[in-house]
Amino acid sequence: MSSRGLLRRGVLPLIGLTLLAGCFVEDLPEENLSGQVVVPSSIAQDAREIGMVYVGIFEAWNPEQLGYSYPATGPRVGDNPLGDAQPYGGTSVGEYAYPCLRAVQCEVITGRYASIDDLLEVNPINVEDGDPMSPEQFYDQCQWYYGWNSLAEFRFLGEEALDFREDESGDWVADFQAVHTQIPAGSIVWGFVDNDFTTCSENQGSINRRQSDDGVFFREGTNFGDVLNFPDKYITEGDVVSGQPAVITEDKNEGYRLVLDEVID
Repeated sequence: MSSRGLLRRGVLPLIGLTLLAGCFVEDLPEENLSGQVVVPSSIAQDAREIGMVYVGIFEAWNPEQLGYSYPATGPRVGDNPLGDAQPYGGTSVGEYAYPCLRAVQCEVITGRYASIDDLLEVNPINVEDGDPMSPEQFYDQCQWYYGWNSLAEFRFLGEEALDFREDESGDWVADFQAVHTQIPAGSIVWGFVDNDFTTCSENQGSINRRQSDDGVFFREGTNFGDVLNFPDKYITEGDVVSGQPAVITEDKNEGYRLVLDEVID
């Protein structure tokens, strides 16, 4: 018997004891926080133009350090231009989805497109002969890559999956929920829109499901892990931040409204 086998046999009883000993209720101060983000129609006339939206819960607000609305930060450490914003928690409205081919990797977000036509109108793709890719060609590519056999399987498409809806004022409104987060009274809700997809890393995410003719393996792309810790690393010209944060009040964990209305220039 190998030493590896002995190690496994010795660990299993300990794991069982640990699990039994851990069966108690922890009184952790974590809750779910929900509300709405609002993108004024003066910022985006079409909801498909709204990039990745990030919402975070932070200790305080400091609009002076960068010249635009921004959370307060901790001490500067290492090469980071600013300190860690130290979020209690957060979420996003939408997520990066790999849209079946690398030409639009890190450019497609869930909850923005009702149909293939909607997607290709905003993200035109040319095929090898230079002609625009048709909806039929895009469908065939996704069927090959993912094995999808109906539009209902396209996780980044669908009328019912759209995040934003138009309110009575013509502005764009979407629900958000940050789960398992601390929400101390007096802390703030702040967010931003990444309109040029700076927050997406092409070198992270799932490994490609199908190997292309060149035999190259690649990552499908996903957001960087420190977006809410260091938002300034990713906020660029044309992005939008919440000009005023929403302030957390005691015993309230829903109904917050965050307006994203300050364009970075």
